[in-house]
Amino acid sequence: MRRLILHADDSEDDALLLRTAFEMAGLRNRIVRVSNGHEAINYLWGIGPYSDRLLHPFPHLLLLDLKMPLVDGFDLLEWLGSVPDFKELPVIMLSSSEDPSNIEKARALGARDYLVKPAKLEDLVELVRNLHATWLSKDLQPA
Repeated sequence: MRRLILHADDSEDDALLLRTAFEMAGLRNRIVRVSNGHEAINYLWGIGPYSDRLLHPFPHLLLLDLKMPLVDGFDLLEWLGSVPDFKELPVIMLSSSEDPSNIEKARALGARDYLVKPAKLEDLVELVRNLHATWLSKDLQPA
């Protein structure tokens, strides 16, 4: 079973690089991208354009950018922590910011990890291999 990843990131370029890295790593996870935290909330609740759960199933992993319009990564993490149904969803902050205070805040708000977006594609390929091994390859029964 292919695990679904919800990728919340306002950068189309970063989204394309992430997809390319998964393909180069030989990983066939389904990646659904939303461009801001508000869309991520709608997806997670299954409302609006995401109401059909056959087409838009609940994700197995959320990759979350920090700086996004409408609802940023911190706000989304805070919201996720307030919704009991979503507390088990692993959230990985994937940001270009290396600021230690951002890392600390993301973890305090419930992010399982905070990863800095690498500058080189080959490093991103290695990052997605590690993400897959840690968060997506275990317990592959239907969720």
